Amino acid sequence: MHIVTKGNWEMPVIKALFLGISLLVLLTSCSNNTYEPIPTDISLAATVNIKDMSVTFIDVDKRSIITEWQLEKPYTGGLIFPDGDSLLLYGKEVETADLFSLKSGEKKAGWETGKGIVNARVINDTKEVALVNKNENVVQFYTFDGDKLAEAETDSSPLSIVVGDADELFVVSSKNETLTRVNVQTKKTIGSYAIHGAASGALLLEQENQFWLGGHGEGATIEKNIHVYNADDGELIKKIAAPVMPINFLQYEQYVFVLSHGSSQLYKMDLEGNIIDTARVGANPFELALTSADELLVAGYDSNDLYFIDPENLEEEDILEVGNGPFTIVLRVKTE
Repeated sequence: MHIVTKGNWEMPVIKALFLGISLLVLLTSCSNNTYEPIPTDISLAATVNIKDMSVTFIDVDKRSIITEWQLEKPYTGGLIFPDGDSLLLYGKEVETADLFSLKSGEKKAGWETGKGIVNARVINDTKEVALVNKNENVVQFYTFDGDKLAEAETDSSPLSIVVGDADELFVVSSKNETLTRVNVQTKKTIGSYAIHGAASGALLLEQENQFWLGGHGEGATIEKNIHVYNADDGELIKKIAAPVMPINFLQYEQYVFVLSHGSSQLYKMDLEGNIIDTARVGANPFELALTSADELLVAGYDSNDLYFIDPENLEEEDILEVGNGPFTIVLRVKTE
């Protein structure tokens, strides 16, 4: 005769109960989009990692990882509102732009943008966000509360966006080889001019009245130059060699930093385009940013890391391992 003892039946029941509770907690957490809260009293950098659908949060001052959110959607970019708490995440294949609270880790809202969002910017001196919809060929304007205000038409396949100081947005449409100008107040397109093909990445030098545009190239032709245009009429002023595939720009003091992801090169140039220094950074880097402590950040897309670079000499100061495929860097200064 087989005698069932207390230990024989109790342990399986306890294990089953524990697994059931764990599964319930996991499902509840996922359905509520609740993640580990982010401290408010730190300078923050976050990488949006597109290969493993995550966001890695970094304490910039300590150069250390705080935590990583494993997301449920394939976001490709994000931005933090001036309140220092609201994180908006978006992606080309995502139906909504989703708003999260950093201090609570909770999802607050989803904006019904439709698929195609590839870029976003907070508009100067307003409580508005401009979202570039590549599928619809428009710039969509929303309030911070998620109310849609208007749409401004662009040419085909808009990608890069720059906010000017004179109530204007500039939108690069790589497929149609145009740069579209949009009035921020009226939310209307006010003109455009021709640029080179497959353009990507843009920098507006206000005082010099210049646009610096890079790109990947077309077909078998790889882009090796930065194209410098007159910001008013689109006249091509000159080309600056920055091989290969210059796709990201940043102005700091009297210098322009250029990231060429095809060669993993970071260039330091003066405002005339003369190369001051170069450094090899990461593997296939896409994103470049400047912290409030005047440090350059470079995200290595294929090396899955974030580099801290001294802008004076381009020396590597630190490296942090982040999620897979860091594609966008989002910054926030201390809010308390």
